[in-house]
Amino acid sequence: MIEKYYHASSYDNYYSILDKGIKTDRFGEIFLCKKPEEAARFLVVRGIKDIVAFEIELDDSEVKESFDHSETFFKCKAYTLNRDIKADEILDITRWEVGS
Repeated sequence: MIEKYYHASSYDNYYSILDKGIKTDRFGEIFLCKKPEEAARFLVVRGIKDIVAFEIELDDSEVKESFDHSETFFKCKAYTLNRDIKADEILDITRWEVGS
């Protein structure tokens, strides 16, 4: 089943992501949530104030639930994808400037 997922990043990475896509971290993962504001919470807690969330459609078979965070604290589930996301897979972008 195809569903929408969101990956949030600092706005500093915006142009690089539009050019090169979203790259996996050093563990080979990209973290995702089901709503853009959920993905943004993981950055707000780290003090990042200028955030962009990228919308991607993925087959559920590619995505696994992540258990390395407190679902109670973040009030959402998180998921991982074990491959890069190409720039042309990004469907929409949402931006927040926290505290403005």
